[in-house]
Amino acid sequence: MDAFLSEHKSFFSNHVANYKPHAFKEATAPEPNDDITIAARLRPLLPNEVDDGVVSGISVDETGRTIAVHEIRKKFNGQPAVNTSTFRLDRAYGTEDSSEDVYRDLVVPLVPWAWGGGVSTLFAYGQTGSGKTFTVSALEELAAADIMGGSLSGQRKVQVCVVELEGSGAYDLLNDRRAINVLEDSFGETQLVGAVEHVATDADSLLSILRRGISLRKTEATEKNDTSSRTHAVCRLRITDVTDPSAPDGLLFLVDLAGSEVSADSKHHSKERMKETKEINLSLATLKDCIRGRTLLDSTVSSKKPPHIPWRSSLLTKVLKHVFDPSSPRQCKTAVLACIKPSSSDTAPSKNTLRYADMLRAPAPRSKSMAYKPNEPRTWSNAQLKEWITKNSGDPPIDADKLAPTESGIQMLKMPKGTFVERCAHVEENGKREQIRPELARAFYDKLWRLHIDSRTAKPEAESPSGAAAGGGDELKNAVPWKERIKPGMFVRTPRAGGQYGTGVVMIMAPEVSWKEEGEKRRFVCASVLPTINPDGYELGVAHQMVVGLEEMEDEVKMEWDSAVRYWFMDI
Repeated sequence: MDAFLSEHKSFFSNHVANYKPHAFKEATAPEPNDDITIAARLRPLLPNEVDDGVVSGISVDETGRTIAVHEIRKKFNGQPAVNTSTFRLDRAYGTEDSSEDVYRDLVVPLVPWAWGGGVSTLFAYGQTGSGKTFTVSALEELAAADIMGGSLSGQRKVQVCVVELEGSGAYDLLNDRRAINVLEDSFGETQLVGAVEHVATDADSLLSILRRGISLRKTEATEKNDTSSRTHAVCRLRITDVTDPSAPDGLLFLVDLAGSEVSADSKHHSKERMKETKEINLSLATLKDCIRGRTLLDSTVSSKKPPHIPWRSSLLTKVLKHVFDPSSPRQCKTAVLACIKPSSSDTAPSKNTLRYADMLRAPAPRSKSMAYKPNEPRTWSNAQLKEWITKNSGDPPIDADKLAPTESGIQMLKMPKGTFVERCAHVEENGKREQIRPELARAFYDKLWRLHIDSRTAKPEAESPSGAAAGGGDELKNAVPWKERIKPGMFVRTPRAGGQYGTGVVMIMAPEVSWKEEGEKRRFVCASVLPTINPDGYELGVAHQMVVGLEEMEDEVKMEWDSAVRYWFMDI
């Protein structure tokens, strides 16, 4: 320990313990970004550090938002003083916060997002010896329990691969560390060619796979840490919805980045260690540019030149292209966790780590909310979205409080389709909770998106009345019971059209005898509606006819013909 610090250890410790940061003016702060969370975690002093008399130079305020780095200095008269640098993040975890607290705030929002078909990514980085691997391992255990524990609804298949990135090479840790290739396919998606995916059947098997992969990760002894991680470890969980083959796979990335080092830590390194350090720091710099560039892109005014995102400059960012690529249609949620060492002798690298985190924060600027327009979902508040859901989700209506408890219209449009369908799983009718068919939930999702697309492509015109804008053009027709409106071309649901390959839906072609025949005994010649290779698309099997009685028909089904793909699609 520095002699001056040792001499004034009590003074410095009291300052750190009693430091109170200046009040932060929330009213003037930029709005937080919903898609990226930046946090820091301070690990406690280790027993050997306490025995050596190491003093903590980092403090976290009571609000859990501000972290301060304290450095002792000698004034011109020889008296001690303390310079303090404060950093404001989305979340700051002190030594009393557990891994469960970190998981609840950072990872809990990521898991259901990936489960529903979205892309979620957690980065952990920091100085070597700051507790990154310990934290990521704890978060992996908690995530495995959530993903495989049955708390999330729906049937999913979970496949895992663990890849190590070292310089310009990528290796599969679960396949004897064999080299793999990181390539782009014809759709612009990054593929890990050669990486073997292992199927997890429960939480224990998922944890076993993860631990086996991480145990094979390359580590080396450095001046600061006897087992420093010298590579980036990327754990990818691919989550497939087995009930909907057309749904995109959800992806959850847990990334334990290699430990960063300052020049003072690596000045006695061998040539090989120096090369590793250089490659690590370059990849971390590229990662910073990509995360910040993507965040700035989302908040850039259309008249300004969009920022450049150099995701091709590093193998790490190339593997995680989906997080940064502005042309990617998939919405990503990202959490970044900076791990900090408490030692006062490491305040310089701790400040560098926190500066890095601070530069990643590019919150969207405060702006006036868009004026409400009935035909534009992106202008809807939560209350207006709930009103639209209640009026347009059929009978009985989908529970708007469960589908959109807090989301606005623009947030609902970012939601993965799988999550949307899961939230529509049940409806309340006559005091009973009944399950809604997945195809109807998907049709309702498509209905919202059609309205959004039409609002972006339609020419400006006078706003229609709220009832018509909410999709009420068919209100007059729907006021007449559907059994009194039966005619050729109408689609109805009937158990007669079920079975292993049936859809339960038919199209009425003609009456069996006469339209004038009265009563519930009327019978109609119907054509079966058959499934196609597109789970949401249907075709009409004119050759598959059946005679269906009126009493065998359960409900009207609305279908819409798409001439571009030549399929019928369900409407709601």
